Amino acid sequence: MLTDSVPERGEKRKGNPRRLRKVGKARWCREQGQRRPEEIKRRRRHRHRGNRRQLGPPRSLLRKFLAPIRQAVASALAGNREQRWFPQLSILAHILCGLFYHLFGMPSMRATVEKVNDTPELKIGRVPLSTLAEAMNSPRRLKILRQVFANLLTGFAEHVPRKFQRFKEIAAIDSTIIHCVLSAVWADYRKAIRACKLHLVLDLAKGLPNALVVSAARIHDRNCFEIFLKKGWTYIVDRGYIVYAVFDQMIEGGIFFITRMKKDAAFRVSTSKRVKRRHQKMGILSDQIIRLGAAATEMAHEVRLVVFKADDGAVYEYLTNRFDLAPTSIAALYKARWSIELFFKFFKRTLRGVRPLGRSEAGAEIHILLTLMCDLVLKCLAKALGRWSARMRHVPVTFLRRVRDYLLAVFSDRLEVLLVEAIL
Repeated sequence: MLTDSVPERGEKRKGNPRRLRKVGKARWCREQGQRRPEEIKRRRRHRHRGNRRQLGPPRSLLRKFLAPIRQAVASALAGNREQRWFPQLSILAHILCGLFYHLFGMPSMRATVEKVNDTPELKIGRVPLSTLAEAMNSPRRLKILRQVFANLLTGFAEHVPRKFQRFKEIAAIDSTIIHCVLSAVWADYRKAIRACKLHLVLDLAKGLPNALVVSAARIHDRNCFEIFLKKGWTYIVDRGYIVYAVFDQMIEGGIFFITRMKKDAAFRVSTSKRVKRRHQKMGILSDQIIRLGAAATEMAHEVRLVVFKADDGAVYEYLTNRFDLAPTSIAALYKARWSIELFFKFFKRTLRGVRPLGRSEAGAEIHILLTLMCDLVLKCLAKALGRWSARMRHVPVTFLRRVRDYLLAVFSDRLEVLLVEAIL
């Protein structure tokens, strides 16, 4: 017969000693109003069960579609204990709701929740609207989603085509305005208009965004320029980022830039380089070494000015501190900056990243991260099919629609052929 207290050390009892210790400790914990260690472990396992759950039907396209997400979430959850804390909605279910919003073009968060709850094949249970709204504005959830996004980018670390090896550290920086609801008081823009601004760095060799910052729309682009700068990289920006003092700091720090010169900008020519005949035939008018500014605004270092005439007769003046490249390469690199504009177009129109679902600043960044994750997993699926390259800034819309239509279907050879035909 068991006693009411935990047996003292050295005291013997009849029966299975391990079973007696376990039952005796459980009764003592109940009497003291404490939880058993086994109960605590069981509660922890139940708390994290949603992040290990196999979502979707077996052998379905959804399983293959979520494979990179599962790996990225598992790596993000392998950190400290604070990163393991989540509210009632698991991180996988949260990301799946965001993917459904972007893939199916849902008009609101309520419609997204209804769509998810009406699809029992997802196997995530019922998602309350209030729980998803709380997760969309949670700073702790934002912290883990940033890590998941960074883990997704590592899957493309070695995928750089041979023709882009020379320019593998070249990126374009630009921003786009995203309108918010009127209750988002932090997103100050204009009178009776609330909007935030997404500052993005697009790696031109990989065709992927590798860094972002979300701010109020009133913040000028040049205020977020220095945040992204890394030594050895070449950044292609428009004229809104021109600050002579920042350019001097970039030259001293081994950072390169390519931009267009502003109209009526003061400068003086130090050296005029001879332009080769084959470069003249390609539109290069002049190649000079100049010093920008005048008097107190004059730069401390010299830069390069390349004048290029396009086929339509327009003349462009490019500023750079890349003295090792041919003038035609300078003109071609700045033309490649248009890739980030096309990426913003796909981000807003196709993936419906134009209006954040959250009202807070954290909610706006969570919405943007979920939109970028949707783009990344589509590229991961196209890469798994062997049909994605860095020259594709985004997947075709036909491929997105085909994935949406067969998301819950069994992944077979016939379905693989249909997906490949949608990319070609």
